[in-house]
Amino acid sequence: MEQEDQASIIIDDGGEILDTGSESDASSSSSVPKPDCFYEFTRNGMMKIGEESKDYRVIKNQFLTGMKQLANDTSVVAIHKNICSTLYMQARFNAFKSCVHAVRERRRDRNFKYGWYGASKQEILHIISYGFSRCNGQSHGVGVYLSTSKFILEMFPSTIEDENGLRHTLFCYVEMGKMELIRAGSKQIYPSSVEFDSGVDNLEDPSRLVVWSAYMNSFILPICILSFKAPSFSIVSLREQINEVRPGGEMLSCAALFPILVKVFGPAKGDMICKSLDDYRKCKINRVQMIQSLKRIIGSDPMLMSVLKAIRDKLAVRAPNRSGGSRGNN
Repeated sequence: MEQEDQASIIIDDGGEILDTGSESDASSSSSVPKPDCFYEFTRNGMMKIGEESKDYRVIKNQFLTGMKQLANDTSVVAIHKNICSTLYMQARFNAFKSCVHAVRERRRDRNFKYGWYGASKQEILHIISYGFSRCNGQSHGVGVYLSTSKFILEMFPSTIEDENGLRHTLFCYVEMGKMELIRAGSKQIYPSSVEFDSGVDNLEDPSRLVVWSAYMNSFILPICILSFKAPSFSIVSLREQINEVRPGGEMLSCAALFPILVKVFGPAKGDMICKSLDDYRKCKINRVQMIQSLKRIIGSDPMLMSVLKAIRDKLAVRAPNRSGGSRGNN
């Protein structure tokens, strides 16, 4: 189990699953932008927890730590807790408990992870009401992707501002069972054998947890919705940043571009994107191959692809010479 300073919301220190907390943590904090801003959350069985509670402080601190260079410009507005107040929520809670018990019996061990799932407000409402219904990632197999606590920044591009300028993410318990390494570009959609239950991009220090679609509503238990304000990375602001790192109109290098990619896509994806763009610039791959590579890394989200197009347009492609290599400066 991850060694993190977590609040005991669903699972106690001994690893036993408990009923969710009482309403004593409820708060009418003044940090909400509008009086009814979170009405849809509370109407769908979530309870707002007070800023003075331990749960709030621990989750907030962990979230901001994971946001890294964006932390200073990010503010946590509210945290709503899953108290299993509806029959559907209770059923999913019981399904998760059964899953944990089954995995523990089979593996003789437990392997809980904490995962963060970024999405639009409407998708998060759908998840807490009905459960997960789609796979949100395909760079390391096709499944439900959750970012680990150290790499929360990677899920940031998946969050979408709502009508109040807020973004939302689900903080979840994930039963991983026995994990297998899923390499970048894999099209895997289920465990490679009965020996495994789930996947990760790195066995030693995973940044993303991969839960296969068959298990998405039994291996993942949403605990809280964290609502926050953070800077938006529009095409215009991205172009402004690109121009800042290339004064005088000189060619943009991937070394200069990398910090921008990290801000928009997170460190792991930023590194893979930078390599694809550099291979394209050096004519090691053509435009079609580059686009295919980028789609494997970030999916086919139109907004993300448009950001990459803005970046690509600033890169200089080196003309191939007659010997099949390329000329020009790296």
